[in-house]
Amino acid sequence: NRMEDLLTLFDEVQKVSTLPVLSKEVVLVQNPGMQHWLNMKQAEISGISMNASFVLPAQFLWQQLRILSGDDVPDQSPYSREVLAWRIDALLQSDNVLNNQDCQQANQYWQKNDIADSLKRFQLAVQTADLFEQYLIYRPDWIDTWAKGGSVASFESNAREQEKWQSTLWYLLHKQSSYNPKTLISTAKNNLTTYKDMLPKRVSIFGINALAPMWIDFLNSLSTIIEVHFYHLN
Repeated sequence: NRMEDLLTLFDEVQKVSTLPVLSKEVVLVQNPGMQHWLNMKQAEISGISMNASFVLPAQFLWQQLRILSGDDVPDQSPYSREVLAWRIDALLQSDNVLNNQDCQQANQYWQKNDIADSLKRFQLAVQTADLFEQYLIYRPDWIDTWAKGGSVASFESNAREQEKWQSTLWYLLHKQSSYNPKTLISTAKNNLTTYKDMLPKRVSIFGINALAPMWIDFLNSLSTIIEVHFYHLN
């Protein structure tokens, strides 16, 4: 149960199973902090760390869905946190949200005595974008329910007010640009053989504690075409 032991294994796999010279080592990490730690520690062990791509799960999975779905998926994800923050900030100012009783909690956060605080609004948008990106990876069932205008039954009573405005925002985002991970994954799995030469040679999932079953199933399908390594603490 030590991250350093996983790092030793990760380094050993790279030594005994080398990739082609121009192929990148693709590593999924939980957060940017882990990316930095892994990069620096590998350099300490091996003397160098290069030609590696450390990516967050949402970024990697979008890239693979785009490769395997052809022209059906845009290059820039409208649901990455960087893009989502601006989309949500615009929605928070719209009549669809300002006049919606379900969004009262969010509206009150960035408005006091009917005076708008644009900085607080954008901070709320950034935090919500980060949440939504995580929901896409860890709670795709919530996302699917909200996109249909429904409510998640598992939410506790004290979290209902938060769900109201979050589900409303997601519903409006989905109307602007639909994104259903289940549909995209189904298409991607059917195209694995067709686009296999465009996929990375190896993918390592390092220190990620949890993924939704839907994404585990997708990685399992990828493993029939490429190497997939899990470095997991237990």
